[in-house]
Amino acid sequence: MEQKLIRATELAEFVYCSKAWHLKYLDGAEVSPAARELQAEANAWHIEQGRSLRGDSYRWAGFAALMLAVILIVFCWLGWAK
Repeated sequence: MEQKLIRATELAEFVYCSKAWHLKYLDGAEVSPAARELQAEANAWHIEQGRSLRGDSYRWAGFAALMLAVILIVFCWLGWAK
């Protein structure tokens, strides 16, 4: 009996979804071109959503840091930080 070398990516696919691994490696099933196109569109949408959320998060964090700095400067200027 011939032994087959199991790659790490194949093992990761099995851990993620054993049914998909079985279909791909044992049954030889292929993903349809329509499903690949749909997946590419979904990936592009997720990337765009991630970019917009990251930008908003950084903007709010910068604004909060600026307001904290202004408050600390005012406290020091008025002598409340003694």
